[in-house]
Amino acid sequence: MNRWIFLWRKLKRQLWVRATAYAGVGVAAALLAVFLAPWVPAQMAERLGGQSVESILTILASSLLGVATFSVGAMVTAYTSVSSAASPRVAALVTSDEETQKSLATFVGAFLYAIVAVTAINAHYYGQNGRAILFLVSLAMVGLVAFRLLAWINRLSSLARVGHMIDLVEGYALDALTQRRDLPLLGGRRGHLSGGAEVKAHATGYVQNVDPARLQAMAEARDCEVEVIAAPGALVRRGGVLARISLPACDDSAQDDFRSAFAIGNSRSYDQDPRFGLIVLGEIAAKALSPGVNDPGTAIQVLSSGVRLIDIWANDVATDKDGPLRDRLFVPDIADADLLDDVFGPIARYGAGDVAVSVRLQKSLRALATTPALASVIEPLAREALERSRAALPIAADVARVEAAAEGR
Repeated sequence: MNRWIFLWRKLKRQLWVRATAYAGVGVAAALLAVFLAPWVPAQMAERLGGQSVESILTILASSLLGVATFSVGAMVTAYTSVSSAASPRVAALVTSDEETQKSLATFVGAFLYAIVAVTAINAHYYGQNGRAILFLVSLAMVGLVAFRLLAWINRLSSLARVGHMIDLVEGYALDALTQRRDLPLLGGRRGHLSGGAEVKAHATGYVQNVDPARLQAMAEARDCEVEVIAAPGALVRRGGVLARISLPACDDSAQDDFRSAFAIGNSRSYDQDPRFGLIVLGEIAAKALSPGVNDPGTAIQVLSSGVRLIDIWANDVATDKDGPLRDRLFVPDIADADLLDDVFGPIARYGAGDVAVSVRLQKSLRALATTPALASVIEPLAREALERSRAALPIAADVARVEAAAEGR
C-alpha cells in the first residue's frame, strides 16, 4: 500500500495519538467557550450561567482521573492475560483496539477539559454567557463519558477472551489475504531480473510494507525494471538486498529513492503480510495444545478460522483481464503450501496426540481438498498429519478414528 497510508495506519494504532487528540479537543472546548458567549440569549445565560457548572466540572475532574487509571490497569491486565494465554503477537491488538483507545482517550480528554475549565472559571475567564456555554458543553461531556464507560465495560467482558483474539486475528488476516488475492503480486508480474544494481537495506528488521506504486513510478522515471527481493514479511539484515533494478549502477540518490518504498520494523505487520495472520493463528493453537494449557477446543476454533480464510483465498480469485497494473515490477508470489503450513502445520505437530483435534484437522483438510487448486498441496500435509497421529496416539481405536476421517468415512 501507499507508504503514507501505511505510516498513518501504523501511527493511529498508538494509544497516545488518539489520547493526545482527544485531550487537545477537550482543552480547546474549555477555552473556546468564551468566543460563543455573544450568541447566548440573555434568558439562557441567566438560567444556566450560575454556580452549577462548577459543581459538574469538579465532579468530572475528581472522578475521571480514577476512571482513567482503572481503565489503564484493566488494559494492562488484559494485555498480560492475552500474552500468556494466546500469543505475544496477539497482545499488541489489545492496545491497538479501537474501542479501547476511544474509551481511554475520552476519559483523559474529559479530565483535562474539566481541569482547564475549573481553572478558567476561578480565573474569571468566563462571564455569565460563557458559563452557560460551558454548562451545555459539560452536559454533553457527561453524556459522552457515560456512553464510553458503558462501552468500555462491555468491551472488558471480551477483551481478554482467547476466542475474541482469534476473531480479531482472523479479521486482520482476512483483510491482508483479500487485498493480496484481489491484487496478486502487488499489481506486478512474475519473473526475475538476470542482473542489475541492488538496493540495500539500511537496517535489520522485517519488511512491513512495500509501496508498489512508488516503485513503478521510479522505474518509469529511470526507464528500468524492478524486482522485489524482500517481500512483506521477509527478514533482512542491514546491507541485505531489498530489490534489484535493471540498471548497471545505482547511486546513493537512487538507493534512497527505491529504499523509501520499503518500510522496515522490528516485527511483522498484519497489513500487507497475509502469512503473518495465519502464523499467529497457528501460534494460538500451538499454545492451546501445550501441556500447561491443554485446551483442544481453542485449536479446533483455529481450524475453523483457517478453513474460512484458505477457502476465501482459493475460491474467490480475482481475474485480471487487463494484465498487470505495474508492468515494470516483478514480485514473488505466495505459495499455497506456505499458507496451509502456517495455520495447519502447528496443529498437526502439537495436536497429533489429541484424537478430537486430529480428526477435525483431517476433516478440515479434506474439505479444502475439494478445491482443485489446493488438492495437490493438501495431500502431503494430510498424509504427514496422519503419520504423526499414528505415532502419537497410543490406542488403536483412536488411530482408526483419525484414519476414517482422513478417508472420509
